[in-house]
Amino acid sequence: MPDIADTNLPAKDVIRHLTHELRQPLSALESIAFYLQMTVGGGGSDVSAQVERLQQMVDNANFVLSDVLHLLQMAPATPVAVALEELLEEVLCEAWASEGLGVETDIADELPAMRVDLEQARHLFRSVLHFMRRSVAEPRTVTIAARTVNSTLHIECSAHAPHVVPSALFHPLEGNQLLTCRRIAENNHGHFSVEKSDQGRLFLRLDLPVSV
Repeated sequence: MPDIADTNLPAKDVIRHLTHELRQPLSALESIAFYLQMTVGGGGSDVSAQVERLQQMVDNANFVLSDVLHLLQMAPATPVAVALEELLEEVLCEAWASEGLGVETDIADELPAMRVDLEQARHLFRSVLHFMRRSVAEPRTVTIAARTVNSTLHIECSAHAPHVVPSALFHPLEGNQLLTCRRIAENNHGHFSVEKSDQGRLFLRLDLPVSV
């Protein structure tokens, strides 16, 4: 009797396998897009615009894969005292995370450090900016505000995003990064939520304990 393959693989193993298999073709597409961009140049032609669109799609797919792996491999947090201003400045300096966005900050003076796992917090902020870059409408400006109330640091990222439906933003198959943001917040004894005003402004809110 022939051997029967086991098709009842855990979902996590299937996702890991898919992400592994997709890495190589995405890397090839990235190299092709870079070569085409160098060949075509930035003359504003239709070909150049399509090459840029291809590059954006590859960048997005790569980040989605990284985000899925981050979610699957998330370890218990190792909290340390982290200065919000320094972490935010670091992430904003990574042009790929905020390219095409205008970022305005409204951060209170002398904020205490927050208690988080540094790598997880870094990924959370990258994810928020990456999501906003894909979701906001013109004039494509986001505002990041931060205040401390009692022993909690309240961070809010908001922008005009009339087409975003908040109820769908934490679905694991929607291809966005907000489910990971919520898991990271909870893993660090915090809370992550989404609200939208009647005028179409989207608010991503993160609450985290501050260091003592």
